[in-house]
Amino acid sequence: MPTRQEKKKVIAEEKERWERERKIAEIPPVKTDTMGYEHKVLYTPSDVDYSYLDQIGFSGEFPFTRGVYPAMYRKALMRFPQYSGFGTPEDTNKRWKYLISHGQMTVNLAFDLPTHMGHDSDDPEIEDEVGRVGVAIDSLRDFEVLFDGIPLVPAFFNTMGAASILLAMYVAMGEKKGIDPSGVMGAFTNDLIAICSCRGNWVLPIKPNLRLITDMIEYCCKNMPRFYPQNIQGVFYRAVGSSIPQEIGYTYAAALCYIDQALERGLNIDEFAPRISFFLSCGPEFLAECAKFRAARRLWARLMRDRYGAKDKSSLRVRITSATGGAYFQGIEPLNNLARGAYAILGAALGGAQATFIAGYDEAYAIPTEESARLGLRTVQILAEETDVCRTADPLAGSYYIEDMTNYIEKEAERHLKDIEDHGGAAEAVESGYMRRELDKMFKVQHTKRLNGEIPVVGVTKHRAEDVEEPEIELHQPNPEALRLQIERLKQVKAERNDNEVKRQLKRVREAARNSDNMIPIFIDAVKVYCTLGEIMGVLKEEFGEFKEPRFQF
Repeated sequence: MPTRQEKKKVIAEEKERWERERKIAEIPPVKTDTMGYEHKVLYTPSDVDYSYLDQIGFSGEFPFTRGVYPAMYRKALMRFPQYSGFGTPEDTNKRWKYLISHGQMTVNLAFDLPTHMGHDSDDPEIEDEVGRVGVAIDSLRDFEVLFDGIPLVPAFFNTMGAASILLAMYVAMGEKKGIDPSGVMGAFTNDLIAICSCRGNWVLPIKPNLRLITDMIEYCCKNMPRFYPQNIQGVFYRAVGSSIPQEIGYTYAAALCYIDQALERGLNIDEFAPRISFFLSCGPEFLAECAKFRAARRLWARLMRDRYGAKDKSSLRVRITSATGGAYFQGIEPLNNLARGAYAILGAALGGAQATFIAGYDEAYAIPTEESARLGLRTVQILAEETDVCRTADPLAGSYYIEDMTNYIEKEAERHLKDIEDHGGAAEAVESGYMRRELDKMFKVQHTKRLNGEIPVVGVTKHRAEDVEEPEIELHQPNPEALRLQIERLKQVKAERNDNEVKRQLKRVREAARNSDNMIPIFIDAVKVYCTLGEIMGVLKEEFGEFKEPRFQF
């Protein structure tokens, strides 16, 4: 039995502990992040919603909060697909070989703006953009040069407007290398909703675009089991100002739009859901980003199981690539972007993303040089191979803070998803301008917070050193000969090809546009006879028209 003195001591210690907790609880929470979450100074078990604890589970098991595979990075380390593409196919081919020689396991292709929008390089309206911020592609010949001497590694293609035609070129190029479509690995972004609400490089109207997206999904399900035809771009929403939960909600609203289209086509959910992947942003608030990836996995698993009745475990596992740069990287004191990038990808790794990469620290000025691209690659490699972050699945699970924030993000993401659905779904929300209006509102909120210091940007809005000389950094210089070289190759292709066969294939494209046939096999036949990107897109624009941006008052 404890003595009276011992009892008094225990009671005194208990009172002291509760007094400390009371004082801590009186410290107001801070709300400086990008999602409205109130960060308390201290978290205890009472902060965790225990109804969610049974949803944490094990890695590799529903609801996949802790990761999509049991061993996570211990079995398959994250991929490091540094984004690259510029000038002519020869220029990009050289950069790819450089990155592969330094340990990059995949290639991640940036197309120039004309290629995104289905223009040939000899179109006088776009000559200033040829090869500027991506590689120029006009015909299958360019793909042949682009992949010359490149091993068959997974390839990631960031495009939308001309995605279906470029997929056809990729398949045709593979066949020329003796690779059947079933052996081709990679992914296309192909996200109409994100492009029309964020980027502005749209081409065709919503409905025919959705048809082509569904054509790609259907073709890849039946012919390319190792290829992801639909990589959905949450990263674009963050680039124009979305909050973290809004990024997930809008991204999933787009995904459900594509899923509904595929189901209407007659595809089974378990036939194509495993072929959907996501590209999400990661910023410097790396604990929030970690919680975001966990919430995204859990929400996706529930949507696939409960809304669509998916049975295949692969349908329930969300596959995520993440990247940092863009809006987070600053032109002032650009070397600070190396630290920003490292912290951001730490969140992606802690959150269990399957792949991640960093933009060049010089992104505010130009596309990466070899040096800045290598530094981005090395940063991810150091994180994956020198630190202990990848040694265990979901290392922050059980943290009261992380679990509470995961729960918050999931609930808020669901709220944003429901909001889009209440406005007719993603396609209708784009056509009406609603999605863009909401993104603009959030951008204004965040921009104001950055200006007034609520969201600090070190070296820019806080701790700015006016007397510091900016370092001289070597910037990427566009190839001044890219336009001439592309036009010369295009002329050569047109001179050597069979014009009668080109006309016949373009006529087939037109006929297919007027009926309900899957157009991907038609495109493959067309690019094999060297119909150009601009020629095929020209037929589609004549038949389908072009997307008109909604006009609205903010």
